[in-house]
Amino acid sequence: MRYYIDLNDDCNDQFEIAEDNVGTVKILDGGDEVLGGNYRVMLTLSKNGMIGLGTELIRMAHQFEIGRHDHIEPMVEDFIVQRMGIFLTPESREIIVACGTESEVDSYFPPDS
Repeated sequence: MRYYIDLNDDCNDQFEIAEDNVGTVKILDGGDEVLGGNYRVMLTLSKNGMIGLGTELIRMAHQFEIGRHDHIEPMVEDFIVQRMGIFLTPESREIIVACGTESEVDSYFPPDS
């Protein structure tokens, strides 16, 4: 299968048609508990980091399987590993990318009365 991306025109992107291009971001407490509150998450990538992560996300989507996941861990001295097309700096936090069961956009809000 081939994926074609028009770099200059995003008007015909097929992934937007069903409005099910949805994700979930959670902040974990170091274990599996989700932290509440008004936290924000910032992901800063170099240009090639964006290309690398985007490429690996497309590959992961092509082999999509609910529950499949990958951990991207920050580099430490003597343990520098590229995962999902990127290296994370030592001050970064681990990222877990997982295939989920999110629904279409409209399902997250009550219908108009």
